[in-house]
Amino acid sequence: MSTPVVLIHGMWCTGGDWKRVRDLLEPRGYRCHAPTLPAHEPTADQPLRVGDRSLREYRDFLEQYIREQDFRTPPILVGHSMGALLAQQLAARIPVFAAVLLTPAAPWGINAAGLANLAPFARVLGRWGFWNRPYKFSREAAAAYVYNGLSPERQKACYERMVHESGRVAYEIGLWWADWGKTTSVDADAVRCPVYVVSCGADRLTPAFAVRRVAGLYPQATHRHYPDRGHWVIDDEETEEMIHGICGWLRPLEQRAARGQQAPR
Repeated sequence: MSTPVVLIHGMWCTGGDWKRVRDLLEPRGYRCHAPTLPAHEPTADQPLRVGDRSLREYRDFLEQYIREQDFRTPPILVGHSMGALLAQQLAARIPVFAAVLLTPAAPWGINAAGLANLAPFARVLGRWGFWNRPYKFSREAAAAYVYNGLSPERQKACYERMVHESGRVAYEIGLWWADWGKTTSVDADAVRCPVYVVSCGADRLTPAFAVRRVAGLYPQATHRHYPDRGHWVIDDEETEEMIHGICGWLRPLEQRAARGQQAPR
């Protein structure tokens, strides 16, 4: 029986952005599910539908989606960027076999702000009412901050797939200290599953210093750092090696579970 994996995408993305990862995981026996978050389907009216969506809506959608699959065994959650923040929130709420956090956005209480990763948001955050408006990076900003490390051709192809994101979610994540509802908070003590965290030295959106603090929330976490990679780890030159390492980490956990033993915490 193949192990269920739920792939949770990040900002400006859809479930289709997981194609490379799916192509690497499925031959290894993992049954991948890559839902597209609410209002992220690439339709003509997508910007109009996404502007005021909340991270809480995304989390609730994913929780319902996972419950509706009625998996025979708890799934592995693999999240990228914002999706890795959602994976943390879900792992604190529902049974999860393991959580893989790829360049995760930081939960409430961790300051991830720096000049490098605030710069691309300046144009967005400077507009009145941005918290209810859709937004999307310019081609130049996306190349510099999201797809840095990819070839110009790959950057162009990725940008053509990029959808708009919710201004409200940008507020909830980027200005967490002003969000009295603590929408991005995670009950780290309730995350009891094994955790694998990936940080990257050239990541200009979720900088390595903040990702190290995310890993520090979980005493059971395994942390892998790539000094030269950027943010777009789900389809770059080292994606295959990364997935190989993740699978190597997962196999002993799965073997122990198959023998009826509890996965290590």
